[in-house]
Formats: sequence, C-alpha cells, structure tokens
Amino acid sequence: MKKTILTLFISCLALNSGGTLAAVSEQKAAQLANELTPVGAERSGNMDGSIPEWTGGMSTPPAGYKPGGTRVDPFADEKPLFTINASNYQQYAEKLSAGQKALFEKYPETFQMPIYPTHRTAAAPQWVYDNTKQNALTGQLSDEGNSVEQAYGGYPFPIPATGHEVIWNHLLRWNAPGNHKTLRHISVYPNGDKTIGGSTAREAFPFYDTSKDASSYNGNMLQLLVQYEEPVRRKGEVILLRDPVNAEAGRQAWQYIPGQRRVRRAPTIGFDTPNTEFSGLTTYDDAFMFNGSPERFDWKLVGKKELYVAYNNNGLLVAFENGKTEEIETPNHLNPAFTRWELHRVWEVEATVKEGQRHVYGKRTFYLDEDTWNITATDIYDGRGELWRVGLANQLNAYDIPATVIRSYYHIDLQSGAYALNEVDRKPIKLYAGEDDKFFTPAQVRKMSRR
Repeated sequence: MKKTILTLFISCLALNSGGTLAAVSEQKAAQLANELTPVGAERSGNMDGSIPEWTGGMSTPPAGYKPGGTRVDPFADEKPLFTINASNYQQYAEKLSAGQKALFEKYPETFQMPIYPTHRTAAAPQWVYDNTKQNALTGQLSDEGNSVEQAYGGYPFPIPATGHEVIWNHLLRWNAPGNHKTLRHISVYPNGDKTIGGSTAREAFPFYDTSKDASSYNGNMLQLLVQYEEPVRRKGEVILLRDPVNAEAGRQAWQYIPGQRRVRRAPTIGFDTPNTEFSGLTTYDDAFMFNGSPERFDWKLVGKKELYVAYNNNGLLVAFENGKTEEIETPNHLNPAFTRWELHRVWEVEATVKEGQRHVYGKRTFYLDEDTWNITATDIYDGRGELWRVGLANQLNAYDIPATVIRSYYHIDLQSGAYALNEVDRKPIKLYAGEDDKFFTPAQVRKMSRR
C-alpha cells in the first residue's frame, strides 16, 4: 500500500495532545500485521524506490562479528550515491531539516552529507512486537499526556494520533533491557580546542524487564547510574537517576561529589538545567535527543515526511572505538568523511513551551525514525524564535540483540560555533538484561563512593 499513513491521521494533525487518550480498535491494530510493520511504520517503500520495503530488518550478525566485540559495519563496502553540500543543498531542501540547511549556510566550505543507499535494518525481538500490538489495544495517556498507563514491554502507541503519543514512543523505545558502557564526552570549540570527559555508566529499562509485566514492574522507564573518571575535577562523582512513566511522581536524582563526601538529592538534574559536562552547550533534557518528563511542552504532531538522517552508522562508531577521535572530531561539526546519511521516513513533532511553564528553549522540532521511534534530528529555537542549536543522532545497528540504538549524538550551537558530542563509546556497548533494581539506589552510590 503506497498511500501514506499520514492520511490515516489527517484529522488529528491540528490536535494538541492534552487529556486522556484511548487505545485503538482491534481493526486498526490489525494493521500492524499488514500494511504497517510490527512497530507501526509503513511497511511499503516510497514511490520511487529510494526507501525500500521493510522486510524484517537485520537480526543476524554479518560475517566478521564476534559476540561481545565490535559491531562491524555491514555496509562497509558501499560508496555514497551522491553528496549534498552548500552548492546543491537547495535541490534537496524538502528532505532536509531546518537545522541541516542552517549548517550548510554557516559552514559552506566544510559541512557535507554523503548520501548512501537506504537500508531498513531496524528489528526487535518477537516479544517486543507482541507486546507492542497489545499496547496498541490497551495503552493510554493520562495526566494531560504526561503519563502512560496499561502498556508494557513494547512501543506504547504504534499507531499514534498525537504528538504526546509520538514522543512517548521515543521515551519508551526498545534499547535492550539494559546496558553497560564506557564513554567519552567531548566539547569541541571553533578553534579546535576540546574539553574531554569520561565515565562508566549502567542503564536499566524496567519497562522492558522480561521477568515482569505491566502490573508487577517498578514503574520506571529509566534507571541510570554514572560514575565520572575525567576530567580530574569530576573524578569519583556519581549521579543516579530514576525516571517514572508517571510524570506526577517526578524524576528522582541523587549525586555524590567527592569534595562533599555525601550523597545528596539533586533535583536540578533535569529539564533545562545546563549540563555541566558540556559547559552549558546542552541542557539535561537534550540527552538522547530528549529525555525525562514531557510536561513543560505542548506537543503538536505535524505529520510524516522523508528526511535525510544519520543511519546505520556502525562505520563511524567502529572508528571511534579504534581511536580515530582526532580525525573525526573536527571544528564546527563531525568530519563528513566518517558520516553516513540515508533517506528515511520520519514523524515530525513540534514541542512549544506551555503557557505558565519555563524552559530556555522556546520551541523544538523533533524528527523520529518511523522504524525505531528514535529521534534522529532536532531543531532547537530560543525564546525569540531564532534557530539556536541543531541536534543530530547517529544510530548503531546492534544486529546481535537485535536493536537500533542511539550512539554518539551531538548538538551544534549555531551562535557559539561549538558542539557537544555525547555517548562516544571507548569500547563496544554491552547490551544485556541490566542490573537489578537494588543497584540503582542511594545505597549503591554510597558503596561506590567508598572505593
């Protein structure tokens, strides 16, 4: 079926997603086995074939992959079909975000987008697909769209009708139940100077705990514990976060700072508080393109479109793991020679600060990949309506799980010319069942602080 899914929701596009929203009918949910993929994307390709049909994604590792090792690039032999640059980007303007176009304007000599063949590699375990279909029938929003009910273990709203539902699909995206990662965090300045941080982190996503269900899991969508190793001034610092699917409960955060020698509550780690890791180049809710409660914004579903996005970026991530940081982390933006862009369909959502709420960003436009619900790009505007920052996310094809995971995402500040690059793996990210709930407690933070 070539008819775009946008037609199904044309009556909803002007909706602002407040209030309690109902699940879809059995008849509509049946589309997840026919014209839609199991997570709600259009199964068919586009009219000219530049976006192919989804045929199940990639769930078998390619030759050369060793379990637990580097996730090799399955498309390493491919060459770009063409390259978009400052001299020709207007030809492709309909398939570029406002932020991408701004980068061509600001950095005409250096910013380029090599365009590769599109591969719809996204896949997930069958139990995620099964739960996603059940969620389509039962999942609901409450608390003016800021909480999710009667959903578990899959995308909560595979057939969305509102912006709130779309952003919750990102917040509750399939990442594997947990991970362990060893990271670099880098701020790169126009003159080439850098500030470099390092940490080890463990995450768990209780929403995807296979031993639980909607009635027995702990209600958290994210549990995160980070221990900083560099720079020296932050060595030994620990941050613990627990994010619930119920916004009324609010984020729980704790912090251990070696100089203070105590674990304390950290209520400011969230929303638009500047992330100290990047000297204020990002906010805490910029992490993973957007995280935490959606409560401070009105969410408008604009529709779907075709967009050139970073995708199947294993080659870049392997280069990072192999230590090619100086070659990749060039001033103003990543070295285009290491990037890969493909044409994919995305959901476009506008987030505007609610009346009576506060945020340093006046508006954000998010572009979510239809096959994964990962935010692939974001345009960030200040309170005057001026484009301020551009967020771009690379995608790891973790075919061994299978999952498509956001890695090495970055935010470019158009005003200062600097950019913040986050979640750069020093070695392959370990995707596994994750630590249990007892690990993500202040007691564990105290234990780590005594080492």
